[in-house]
Amino acid sequence: MRQFVIAGVLFFVVFSCKAAGATACEDLAKLNLPNTTITLAQGVAAGAFTPPATAARGGTGGGNPFTNLSAFCRVQATMKPSSDSDIKMELWMPVAAGWNGRFRGTGNGGLGGGAGVNAGTLANSVRLGYAVAGNNTGHEGDSSYAIDHPEKIKDFGYRATHEMTVVSKALIKAYYDIPLKYSVMAEGGGGTIAALSSAQRYPEDYEVIAITGMSSYLSRHTFGQMWYWYATHDDDAGRSFLAPAQLSILHRAALDACDEKDGLKDGLIGDPEHCKIDPAGLVTKYGLSRFQADAAMKIYDGPRNPRTREEIYSPMYPGSELGWTQLAGAQPLGIPVEFFKFYVFKDPNWDYKARRINFDSDLALADKPDIAPVNAVDPDLKKFFARGGKLLLVDGWADTSVPPKVAINYHKAVVAKTGAKPVQESMRFFMAPGMSHGPGTAGEENFNYDALGVIEQWKQTGKAPDELIFDHYRNGMQVGQRLVCQYPRVPTYKGSGNTEDPASFVCK
Repeated sequence: MRQFVIAGVLFFVVFSCKAAGATACEDLAKLNLPNTTITLAQGVAAGAFTPPATAARGGTGGGNPFTNLSAFCRVQATMKPSSDSDIKMELWMPVAAGWNGRFRGTGNGGLGGGAGVNAGTLANSVRLGYAVAGNNTGHEGDSSYAIDHPEKIKDFGYRATHEMTVVSKALIKAYYDIPLKYSVMAEGGGGTIAALSSAQRYPEDYEVIAITGMSSYLSRHTFGQMWYWYATHDDDAGRSFLAPAQLSILHRAALDACDEKDGLKDGLIGDPEHCKIDPAGLVTKYGLSRFQADAAMKIYDGPRNPRTREEIYSPMYPGSELGWTQLAGAQPLGIPVEFFKFYVFKDPNWDYKARRINFDSDLALADKPDIAPVNAVDPDLKKFFARGGKLLLVDGWADTSVPPKVAINYHKAVVAKTGAKPVQESMRFFMAPGMSHGPGTAGEENFNYDALGVIEQWKQTGKAPDELIFDHYRNGMQVGQRLVCQYPRVPTYKGSGNTEDPASFVCK
C-alpha cells in the first residue's frame, strides 16, 4: 500500500504485482497446493521492502539496502510433508517485465534453522531477474530436534529444499503467463547439502548447480573439526597449542618447501597435494616444540581411526596454516559440538572435555541410518546428467572450514560410479590455489569468482568451462587475476610475463 497526497487529501492505493494474463500476486494465497499453507501473498512496490532487522544479511550495505529493489511478488508458505514437519519458505518473484524466466533455489549455512530467510540473498537474485526462494530447513533454533524427531532430520537434510522447489515452481506457473525456462542453484558451505541433495535425490528439480566449498558430508565433517581441536589441545598444559605465531612459522615452512614448485615464488602453493612437510625440520629448523610439531602433523595427516588407520575425513593441506586459527581457539567450533550433542550422542549435556570423542567406536553412532539424511555424498548422478544437468564443483586448497579432499574424493567417486564420459560432458571440478572457504575479496589474501555466472554461461552456450579466471585480492584490493585449472592439473608459471596475468600461466 502506498500513500499519496493530492490537493491536501490523503489517498491510500493498494499496489498489486501482476504478470500480464496471469494470477495476481495477492490471489496466489487462494491456491490449493498439497501439504502447503500460503501465509502471505503480497505485492511489494519498487524500493518499498523493509526487512526485519535480523533478515538484512547479504544486502548492498549503507542504510536500507533494499531501496533499489524493483517491484516483486512476495509469498510465504508453511509446508508439512510429514505430520512432524514445519518447513517455512519464502519466494520472491519479479514482475513479469523484470523476470529472466529462471528460478533460483537457495540453501542455508551451518546447521540451518531460523525464523526467516536471508532477505539479502533473495534481493540480490531479484536484482538479477530471478524468481528466488529460501527456507528454514524445517526448524528454528538449534538442532535439539534431532534427539527424537527423525522426520525433521529428513527435512533438514533434503526434504525442505525439495518441497520449497516444488511449491515455488507451482507458484511461478500460476503467477507468470510464460513458462519457466530452467532452475539453478549456486551454493557454498552449508548450502551445498541442499544443492547436492537435489542433484542426487531429485534430479528433475534443477538443471544447473554450482558447488563451492563442499560441506555436504556433515557426519564426518564434524569429526574433522573436533580432530583439529583435540590435536591442539592434547593436554591441560597447553603444550600442543598452536598460537598465531606458530601458525605463521608453519606457513613459512610450507612455503619454503613447496612454493616454487609451480615455477613461481609468490606466497601460493600451486600443488599442495604433493607438498611434503618434514616433521623433524619443524623442530630443528623452525624452532617449534616437539608437541607443536606433533600437533601440526596430526592436522596435515587428518583424522584417522586409531585402530584401523582408516581416513575419516580430509586433512588440511600445506599453505592453509593461517586459517587454522578458527579451529584451535579456546573452545571448538559450535557446529561440531551441537552436532555431537543432538545428532550423535543425543545428550544435550555432553561435554567435549569430560567425554572426548572416540574416533573409532563413535563412528558407528554417526553412521546410523537415521543420521544419513544430513549427508549428500551419493556419487550416482546418472539421472541428473541424463536429463542434461550440469554440475560445477570448486574448492580452495587453503580451505580450512571444509578441507579439499572432501571434494576430491567425491569427484573421484562420481567418475567411478557414473563413468568418465558422462562426467566429462556434464561435470567440471576445479581446485584454486590459495583460496579458502569460498570466493571473496576481504582479508590478507583472497580470490573471487562468479559461480552463478559460470554455470549460466555453460547452460546458455552449451560449452563447458575448461579453465577459470579468478580475481586475486590482497588486503581488500584487487591485484590481478589468476588461472584456475581442472583437477588434477596445476596452474604453472611459464617463466616470464606479469605474474598477475592468467596468460602467464598454463595448466599442467
